[in-house]
Amino acid sequence: MKIRPPGVLRDDINPDVIMMVCTAGHIDHGKTALVKLLTGCNTDRLKIEQERGMSIELGFAPCYLGENLCAGIVDVPGHEKFIKNMVAGVSGIEMTILVIAGDDGIMPQTVEHIQIMELLGIRRGIIALTKTDLVSRERIQQLTEEIKSFLKGAFLENSVICPVSSETFEGYPEFYDTLVKQIKSIVAKKRYGIFRMPIERVFSSAGFGTVVTGIPVDGKIEVGAKVEVVPGDEIGKIRGIQCFLRDTSQGAYGQCLALNIPDFNRKPPERGQVICIPGYLKPASIFQVRIKVVDGLQTPLRNSEQIKFHTGTMETTGKVYLLEAKTLSGGESGLATIVVSRPIAVAMNDKFILRRPSPAETIAGGEILGICYEKNRPQKSEAVKSIKSYLEFHNGVDLTTGEGLEKKIEYSLLTKHSSGGSLENISIETLLPVDIVKEHLKNLLESKKFFALSEDYYIHTKVYSSCLSEVESRINKIITEKKLLSLSVGDLHKDFSFPPSLWERIEKNLEDKKFIRRAGNKFLLQSIAEKIKDSETDLLNKLITIYDETGFKSPRPDELPEMLNIPQGKIDQLIEYLYNDGKIIRLSKNVILSFKFFRQAQDIVVKIILQNGKLNSADFKYHIGSSRKYALAILDYLDFCGVTMRIDNDRKLTSDYMRHLI
Repeated sequence: MKIRPPGVLRDDINPDVIMMVCTAGHIDHGKTALVKLLTGCNTDRLKIEQERGMSIELGFAPCYLGENLCAGIVDVPGHEKFIKNMVAGVSGIEMTILVIAGDDGIMPQTVEHIQIMELLGIRRGIIALTKTDLVSRERIQQLTEEIKSFLKGAFLENSVICPVSSETFEGYPEFYDTLVKQIKSIVAKKRYGIFRMPIERVFSSAGFGTVVTGIPVDGKIEVGAKVEVVPGDEIGKIRGIQCFLRDTSQGAYGQCLALNIPDFNRKPPERGQVICIPGYLKPASIFQVRIKVVDGLQTPLRNSEQIKFHTGTMETTGKVYLLEAKTLSGGESGLATIVVSRPIAVAMNDKFILRRPSPAETIAGGEILGICYEKNRPQKSEAVKSIKSYLEFHNGVDLTTGEGLEKKIEYSLLTKHSSGGSLENISIETLLPVDIVKEHLKNLLESKKFFALSEDYYIHTKVYSSCLSEVESRINKIITEKKLLSLSVGDLHKDFSFPPSLWERIEKNLEDKKFIRRAGNKFLLQSIAEKIKDSETDLLNKLITIYDETGFKSPRPDELPEMLNIPQGKIDQLIEYLYNDGKIIRLSKNVILSFKFFRQAQDIVVKIILQNGKLNSADFKYHIGSSRKYALAILDYLDFCGVTMRIDNDRKLTSDYMRHLI
């Protein structure tokens, strides 16, 4: 795959691209000429750009710094009509070269480009004072002072100003040395996230098929990897990669890449979409944000105002809904919800720019702090609470550092995984590779903020405490409302969508606290049972005596209040206690036997069937000396337990009946 713009490039070296640098400045101030001087490349690759002498699309070129190092130069358009391409060009850039022409000075796009770079988070750069061959030395000195004054309070306030001419090369050595020194002084941040690359350009290369270009904003990728287009559902395999015109086996954050993906030939992606690892990004159209209005904005930003939304290489229309005020004036900041007209691919902490469609101007920018995948935007109070909670949790933390990654993971498990999450879940939520998540979870486990429910399933301690409390509340509610001493596993589990590993931990915790005890498919409420045992010993003994003495002619539960002179509610509670304690067996609503008599009946059934091969259901009442009601209740219960099975009017033993004997 060969994609070469004009210019002389050496093929005998393979430098490490350490960062991306962008040019910025007003139209016709000499940005492209300066880039050509630095790199040997004419970044105006379109015929119309060369004819008109004006950059329309982004230009890319490598700048070799020696010592096997290289900075990627992004040449952005300066004309007001192409601001959207400028925004795309500076996303994810570490440093800028602000170009100001000596014959023009500071112009409208100079101001707007500085505003955009400030809003997108660029913090380092130098100023190239170009076209010095067209003006006097006095004018250069005067303009230098004007620029210093203009930049006070801006991120470029202390930046070096370098007079330079791309025609006579005067000042070029000093400019170049300053640039190299500045680039080498910046420690390029590593980005550990999954691969994401906003699409800048798509074209077809003869013999290779679809080629997609752009600058990744996170992660790394290699030949053979599968990638996905978002929005959209197209997945393809990367067959080749070029990094600044050289074939390579892999590419990474901050490099200018061309990806050869023939699988996209049938349905090529478009500028504004994002190439990423499959399964991670989801398109959305509602975002919770913090915005800052540009200084000097004449007409304040209004609530529900129509805007153009720029992020990465995407431009779309939308509305901004202010959450704390009706308007925001120049220099003010605030929280907002942004709703765009079509779903787009973004991630938490992505930067964006807001512009007015008419008259066209940059009005604000900010950072995405929440993504809503539902159709309706959240209530204002809910949105404010969510944003403030996020900001408070991450306050003062650089999210690209180890501490920042751990904060991301902790926040994900604390707010997005209400019953814990697998490594894969956490990876998708944080947009971090599984191996990175696993590495940082080790530190978090040592801090006791998390614990592992299984080999790859984790839960935050605060989330676990909340889950445990919910289960305890549910049990106490059942005790209060239904006066029960036990409940089935299914009845307790049905109100919660907890994974088995979490249930196992909760049940063990409650058993250790002697709150419940597992008995087959039900839970015994130990704390209540112990109170009954201590306070109702005499009544419990009376009930046991009644069932032991009446045998297969035991009384119905509704006959006991008169016999013992106590209310039905108390009777029901005592019967449940004896049942859970294994002293009685409840065969049906009205048939209860002492455990001793039930075992006797079970032994009779097994003995008869072993001798005769079957038991006639109608004859069983004679074997126990009782009525048909008791006989059928016993047989039905044995069927339910898996000891016997009914065949017409007979009962036979199941093949594994011994395993089910009570």
